[in-house]
Amino acid sequence: MSAENLFTTSRIENVNQIIAELYDDSILLEKRMESFFLNLNNIVFFEKANFLFYQKQGQNYKTHSIYTINWNDEQKRRYQEEYCHMDDVLSILDSDSNVTFLTNQLFNQEVRKNSLYFQEFLLPMGLHDSIETNFSIRNRDLRGVFSIHRSNDKKNFLPDELSLVRLFQPHFCNVFKNYGRELNIGRAFHVLENYNCIGIGCFDDKLNFIGCNTTYHTYMENHGFADLSNNPISNCFRSLCRQLLRSGSITGQNIEYKMENSPLFLEVSRSHLKEGPDNDCFVCLFFDLSYVMDRTLSQISRDFSLTNREVNVLSLLLRGYSNDQISSTLFVSIPTVKKHLASIYSKMEIKSQKQILERIHFYDK
Repeated sequence: MSAENLFTTSRIENVNQIIAELYDDSILLEKRMESFFLNLNNIVFFEKANFLFYQKQGQNYKTHSIYTINWNDEQKRRYQEEYCHMDDVLSILDSDSNVTFLTNQLFNQEVRKNSLYFQEFLLPMGLHDSIETNFSIRNRDLRGVFSIHRSNDKKNFLPDELSLVRLFQPHFCNVFKNYGRELNIGRAFHVLENYNCIGIGCFDDKLNFIGCNTTYHTYMENHGFADLSNNPISNCFRSLCRQLLRSGSITGQNIEYKMENSPLFLEVSRSHLKEGPDNDCFVCLFFDLSYVMDRTLSQISRDFSLTNREVNVLSLLLRGYSNDQISSTLFVSIPTVKKHLASIYSKMEIKSQKQILERIHFYDK
């Protein structure tokens, strides 16, 4: 595609419209990214695309989160777990300047195509030729990369197409400037909405209740708590919020609490409603562990090779039973209960009850 064909008046108008939609914060960020992919593909042909966010750990980068077009779950898993450290694009993450480039021009193609990363991942994935652009994120631990890709049976990207993609780069820096730090309440409520075991409430910096997801609301109603802002769970959340305030915690820090004689596990963290010094809020989550166990106990038993007795102990534990109550219910000694718990935690490779949610990956999703 030639330069005069690519940069027509109508295409520039399309670019301006795409940029405007990127800034529309009334739309969930994930939806804006998805829309951006689709709209860009009407101007520049590509087969796969991605936003990759990286977090620095020591001298290395690991993926923080991924948003893709035409990557399946297995491909995303393999990149994160097996090939991220080989990615030759990582070299631009520490650059102080914005970088946009064609892989067919920047890299020595003979060397690149003989590399393990290219042979085992890029080529089978159809990521033969790419336009890559980095962008900075105000959270200093995170870096972003946007990429579009074509397979080896398609023509390579042209310099004119690179120039067009470069138009979006400064806007990535602005749109994602608070990524990983700022809270979008709508996004937080939406992401976990399908997991009925997780209730999400939000309190402002004066500890006033300002919102919740459907699970939070339904749980309170089912347990006779008509007043969402004044009930035992909300009051416990406020107490945890005060602990965070007294500790002088910074944004992103959290505090956890397991309610006694209850299957609820609480977590409170500080975040931002929007940028500014007076916009702190508290995000309060409760995990109804019994919900998960009711639906996944048999799967957990198979996956982690738990004995029948360990399954019984785990089921009672996540329903809020203390060690004493488990002991009396199962007619075993407390040392025996502790022995079973140690075995369960070892098999599941966890150190706390909350981590059970992370290990089972929501089998009923």
